[in-house]
Amino acid sequence: MNLSTNIFAYFKRHSVLATLVASAAVIVMVIAGRVAARKGGEAAPGGARQVSVVDASSFRTDVATVSANGVVESVAQVDLKSQASAPVAYESVAVGDNVWAGEVILELKNADIRARLDQARAALALAEGQYGTGAVSVESARATAMDKIRDAYAAVDQAVRAQLDQFLFNSSGGEQPLSARISDLKLLDRLHDERTDISNFMDSWKPIVDGLSAASTDANILSALATSKSALIAANGLFEDVSTALNRASKDASASTATVLNGWKSTVASAKSSISSAVASVTSADSALRNALSAHATPAEAGVASAAAGVKGLEAELAKTIVVSPISGKIAALPLRPGELASPGMLLATVVGGQGLQVKAYASGEDLPRIAKGASAAIKSPGATGSIAGTVASVAPSVSQTNKKVEVVVSVADAASSGLVVGQNVTVLIKAAKAAPSGSSASNASTSASYFLPIQNVKIIPGDAYVFTVDADSKLVKHPVVLGSVQGDFVEVKSGLTDDMKIVSPVYELEEGQTVDVR
Repeated sequence: MNLSTNIFAYFKRHSVLATLVASAAVIVMVIAGRVAARKGGEAAPGGARQVSVVDASSFRTDVATVSANGVVESVAQVDLKSQASAPVAYESVAVGDNVWAGEVILELKNADIRARLDQARAALALAEGQYGTGAVSVESARATAMDKIRDAYAAVDQAVRAQLDQFLFNSSGGEQPLSARISDLKLLDRLHDERTDISNFMDSWKPIVDGLSAASTDANILSALATSKSALIAANGLFEDVSTALNRASKDASASTATVLNGWKSTVASAKSSISSAVASVTSADSALRNALSAHATPAEAGVASAAAGVKGLEAELAKTIVVSPISGKIAALPLRPGELASPGMLLATVVGGQGLQVKAYASGEDLPRIAKGASAAIKSPGATGSIAGTVASVAPSVSQTNKKVEVVVSVADAASSGLVVGQNVTVLIKAAKAAPSGSSASNASTSASYFLPIQNVKIIPGDAYVFTVDADSKLVKHPVVLGSVQGDFVEVKSGLTDDMKIVSPVYELEEGQTVDVR
């Protein structure tokens, strides 16, 4: 107890000595940790150790360095996201392909939309032909609509319960059902869900169909038409996925199995054809009834306007399923494959232009006053020994309230030879000159400036510290330096360095006079 009390009292009386001892201890611990975690440097083919050199001037304390983390992106880059919920029908390009502005990249399944659009255009032509000749018979349109609703129910009932159910989940003639041949669990789950949805549709649809009569109101008939269209669209989606499952199952099928699958394909094709015909008939009946009601109550031109609006709406809906490149460039990403379901907001494709690279980085909000457009920057990627030159292209005028960061865009000076790739995470060091101390000239400030070097660039041994340069014979030359404070992974060098020195980095396991190979 007395010994520890005496030691404490001694250091209290010699505070300066205690501070120096603590600083030295921190430096030694940092170096020891780095040496322990690091294997020996790589050797060149001739046996000489490979090293890198850096300019001492880049570590002057009269130059402010702002650090920010960012992501490499193309100067002209577009992320195309889905505006609809539908499976991918096909992709016309692959990753790495060049595309022109306006070129179709991929298309989502849209057969139901195209069928409705065709019927809407037909309805528009009909409305335009009837303009000025009088109203369409409302009673005739009502009767036709009810007939088409009954026909649609019969078509779905036949296609699903009589044709599909015999092989989708049920064994037939000793053959395994289609569900047993599906290895894609997501597709299998989707088929289960779609078949359940159709069953629920049929259960709620039948009483609506049975209740139609001459006494039904116009609103009831229109509601029944809407229900029918929803059921038909759901059935169409089910058969699209069944077709996908059959195509996948056929790839590695034996001859006997292929015969069975081909028979099922014919059944599915027939069912899809009847459903598509029903979609067209119900859509046409819906348009005709609405036009008849509109023409009966208002001038005939109202029917034309309504039909035209329907066409425009469906054209806009169809456009959402066709993904077109807005720029010329190269395909960088296609996350989904044909058959996979796209949801609204999901990334469908990324197109990268050829106008160069930039880094979108985020610096601390406190550094905003220190960053200026046009400032030089050094871009460092993980694992790289050197840095890539860049220039601050833009600085956000304010700090984001979401992450309290300021967005900084740094252009890459030589994108072609930089080795950077789009999507890569990097660190950016942005430089901006500080004002010289009051009452001193710029030259005086330069000569009196100290340096903050990474600790890995300084050889520290008990009672001594130095840096290395490389002479004309590729040998290491030792230069003693005087150290100051330690800040994180950096140590202050008060003297012993000049701006023109190119110092070796790192200095682990290096000795004076050793032959090295500068990378």
